[in-house]
Amino acid sequence: MGLFKAYDIRGIYGRELTDAFAYDLGKTIVLYTKPKSVVIGYDSRTSNLRLFSAFSRAFIEQGIDVIHAGLVTRPMLNWIAFSHHISLGIIISASHNPREYNGFKFLWNSRPLAYDNGLQHVEKLMAQKAFATLKPKKKSAQGKIISRDYIDEYVAFLSSHYTAASKKSGLHIVADVSNGAAGEIVKRLLEKYAFSHTLLFAEPDGNFPCHNPNPLDNNALIVLSNTVIKEKADFGFIVDPDADRVRFVDECGKIVDNSYIQTLVAKQLLRKHKHAAIVHDMVSRRVYAEIIRRSGGKEIVSKVGTAYIIENMLKNKAVFGSEASGHCYFKTLNSLDSGLLMMVQVTNLLSSENKRLSTLVKPLNKYDNLNGEMNYHVKNNAETLQKIYAHYKKNKKKLHAKISTLDGVSVVMRAAWFSMRASNTEPLLRLRVEGKTRKDAERLKQEIEKLIHKHA
Repeated sequence: MGLFKAYDIRGIYGRELTDAFAYDLGKTIVLYTKPKSVVIGYDSRTSNLRLFSAFSRAFIEQGIDVIHAGLVTRPMLNWIAFSHHISLGIIISASHNPREYNGFKFLWNSRPLAYDNGLQHVEKLMAQKAFATLKPKKKSAQGKIISRDYIDEYVAFLSSHYTAASKKSGLHIVADVSNGAAGEIVKRLLEKYAFSHTLLFAEPDGNFPCHNPNPLDNNALIVLSNTVIKEKADFGFIVDPDADRVRFVDECGKIVDNSYIQTLVAKQLLRKHKHAAIVHDMVSRRVYAEIIRRSGGKEIVSKVGTAYIIENMLKNKAVFGSEASGHCYFKTLNSLDSGLLMMVQVTNLLSSENKRLSTLVKPLNKYDNLNGEMNYHVKNNAETLQKIYAHYKKNKKKLHAKISTLDGVSVVMRAAWFSMRASNTEPLLRLRVEGKTRKDAERLKQEIEKLIHKHA
């Protein structure tokens, strides 16, 4: 797909992603979406202002006013668009990619514009140079840039989710915002109710001198963990540069598995929203599903990916959804994701339970998942998956196996279970294995690896 990915447009700035491309993309987006109103913001990347200038010019020349939201997180940009009934929202960002990257993400009529629901048509129009038919209107008919600051409004929205107990808790929180767009938002959010807090890497800097901007890299959490220990904080959290993904560390500085923190928040929300639906992806930990059912919730299993989670959230009127990658979705945010709203929910959780985070997590750590997600290079994703599926289908009765092909292949047996799915962008198979014991998990992993190598 080149620059056009599953959920956005992304590439190396100055190479394939240029100012000229941004201008042509802007005109193509005008042609395809025919927006009545537009808001554009960006994260902290160094190429943002150049891309914003080129991209927004395409709208202005067609007589469309552009609301300039400035430095924003992606969840904040989404909130601005849907809460102010703006038909098209765009953030210029490459999320957690390295500093040389940049890109565009779209919210069209309150829903993400992805490759399977419109972005593929934009790519086709770009290839056909359909934008060449758009000529700038005369100066008197052109649009203008309108700069607006929405931070206080957005902070008010986020802080409205704090419980009364949370507001009085006096929790000590350490926040790492990865030199991205969330610094000022987090500062105001934590100052609002006088939480004791420490901000790390709060200055926007698209060179990301802090650490790898991808919070899934455990090394990116070293400073956060050490600071939590040093300051004897109650917990710490980290978001990526556009703050749509979040991870947590407990009071001991230990990284909390994403599925565990999501399980705890789901359980907390189900106390208030009895029998509500909770959406999680296929690769989440098994204990997550068990707690949802035990708490009286309706478990909805989804394919991995933003579009699938949102679709299932809306279809089932779910109160909460999540992915093992750290994306957390909320009904109160129009079923979209937000790392900072997840932080608020964790604050509510600790205030309500009046227990340390490590204490709450400990009972969830009942199954061994080896090393989390493991990647395998193969010649043909689909063919290898089919062979693995055929093996377990053939031995289904013997193994007492339950098999799902919702997203790749998932097999649940008595002592162990696994989920294997193909990467969308690389010749990789992604595997997660869990077992009642480490021995059970290791045995299953070795069995699957033999099948992979046999058909690789």
